[in-house]
Amino acid sequence: MHSVIARSSRDAAYLAVGMATSIAAFGVWVAGVTVSLTLAVFVVGLPAILATAIVFRYTAELDRLSASLFLGRPVRGRYRDHAAATLLGRLRATMTDPQTWRDFAWLTAHSVVGFAFGTVVLTLVGSVVGLLSLPLRYWALPDGVQFGLWTADTLPLALASAVLALPLIPVTLLALRVMARTEARIAAALLGGW
Repeated sequence: MHSVIARSSRDAAYLAVGMATSIAAFGVWVAGVTVSLTLAVFVVGLPAILATAIVFRYTAELDRLSASLFLGRPVRGRYRDHAAATLLGRLRATMTDPQTWRDFAWLTAHSVVGFAFGTVVLTLVGSVVGLLSLPLRYWALPDGVQFGLWTADTLPLALASAVLALPLIPVTLLALRVMARTEARIAAALLGGW
């Protein structure tokens, strides 16, 4: 039982961190692409494109670290050398590096998948905790809690409502496991190089 709780806690923590980094990923890739495309027609756009690739790399690095901790093995990007004598040479090296594009793919995918998984986790865990704790707090809710056909506004109804959490617990634990492993595998595949 202790190992199930420890594993589920790890899964939930990984997904919660993933939800936070998915929000950052969304902001980074949307802002980066918008600024890069807007300024690309001007000379100042070339350094903006390079700066965007650097921000992509460092944002992806947060998820590399998180996935490494979750998987128990390193997840490292394999970047080519971006050094060049000229700005155009460096831009070419950056834009032809497959890992730069894998970082971009991760940021776009993670901004959707990480946020969706995090939302599901919060909903499931919140529902289980809310239902289990209802007998302790039903009396503090002036109108009780509505559950379809009944309102849990007495201790017997609150206890009956708490029983609804029992089948939801294994569903929640399974969902945590599947979502955490899926997200970590996607991260390792995209962020870990080839």
